[in-house]
Amino acid sequence: MKRCGTILWMVFVIFAASSTSFAGVTLSIGGTAWYAWWNPAWSDAKTSTAIYFLPPPLFNEDADDFRPASNVMGGPMISIAFLDRWSIQTVFTIGKFYFASRGPSRDYSYDGSYFIMPVTYKRYTRETLKWDSDTSLACSVHRMVKIFAGFKWQGYRYKESLRNYLLSETTVFSRALHDDVRAYGGGIGLGLTIPAGKNFFVLMNASALALWSVEKIDIIKGKSFAVSEGDGFYFLPLKPPRGSYLSYGGTASLSLAYVIDAIGTTVSLGGRYQMLYNRQKSGNPFNNDVSMNIIDGRYDHFFGITMSAVYSFIIGS
Repeated sequence: MKRCGTILWMVFVIFAASSTSFAGVTLSIGGTAWYAWWNPAWSDAKTSTAIYFLPPPLFNEDADDFRPASNVMGGPMISIAFLDRWSIQTVFTIGKFYFASRGPSRDYSYDGSYFIMPVTYKRYTRETLKWDSDTSLACSVHRMVKIFAGFKWQGYRYKESLRNYLLSETTVFSRALHDDVRAYGGGIGLGLTIPAGKNFFVLMNASALALWSVEKIDIIKGKSFAVSEGDGFYFLPLKPPRGSYLSYGGTASLSLAYVIDAIGTTVSLGGRYQMLYNRQKSGNPFNNDVSMNIIDGRYDHFFGITMSAVYSFIIGS
């Protein structure tokens, strides 16, 4: 959170300082709220966990689907317009999402020649903090048309709690961890501003994205173990390696904006949708790009209702 605040403050200082170099620069400051639904690529909870043993067996998880979670995200918006048709904008939003699954597992086993756990009951939660940031440079090629390109930074961090019970024996598998995913990349897009009456405008934007993500797992050892009273074994999970994967897709948004001239403020209401397709090297679980979540070939969907209010004023003559 401190890093996010520092980045936003630096962006604001740069914008404010650069505005003094141009006459008639327009500075806009405001906020946005987004009631969003998130169906992550790992919604089917396919994971693998290696545990201490020789050789280390692999504990495969294929849980029931997590339902899409929804909540409010929000944050600041800052933009600066200069030289009649150029503008720079940054938007940052953050929010929490809660995922839970409880009931029989579809497939829960040790891999290899050890043993199978055919019937299990699980309690599975992921408490997730998600953030999304876009910084773009736009150029108006027409009074209603702009093209833009920029940098995107998004990610999430969740605390996972998984407890699985073998129904036929007194066997328990427990896993608790923190998963931290950071994604960096860029995009290019097109925006339309269509007059829809006095002070009303329809805003449409679409862009293509490509992101590189890095995943890091921290096991909570005191809450992670496999234990069986009947067989007398007790294993701890191995620390997973860093994971990485490529995501590409796009975003689209549609909103209705109203300009309140008396107070120099623009308010808008609309919707936004983002879809990303993930490519992840998989195969040998001990020598690939998988850290915890197996998401190769899966989609991440993120959509919702957006609201914003932005105050604009001119700096210089």
